[in-house]
Amino acid sequence: MSKPKLVVDTHYLIWDLQGNARFDSALPYLEKYGAEVYISSISFWELGMLVGKKKISLPYTIKQFFNDLIRLRGYKILHLTPEISDLVAQYANEINGDPADRVIVASALANDATLLTADLDLRKLSFLKTI
Repeated sequence: MSKPKLVVDTHYLIWDLQGNARFDSALPYLEKYGAEVYISSISFWELGMLVGKKKISLPYTIKQFFNDLIRLRGYKILHLTPEISDLVAQYANEINGDPADRVIVASALANDATLLTADLDLRKLSFLKTI
């Protein structure tokens, strides 16, 4: 039997970067799931889009941000797979129109993982485990 997995939504990564107190609520879950904490590779794209649109500024490169974050928190990366793409298509009408949200949800589903998210729309999805 595999260990329970946790996928961290992009906004928690951003809150961690910003030192936002809202990130503190994630810490007990990161500790609980230990080595089974993941981020979806779509978070790389999502942060790039936010920086490119000047909605977020970084004191260093996106590459450095993620390298530091992965080293600091021990995150593992979930890459886009054909199975995840199938799930994106299967749940296209149930998940909001945000492409990153769709991939993150599908990544959690494909890996039988719980999604750590503050997004109320995602938390309402009956087929997704969230905290």
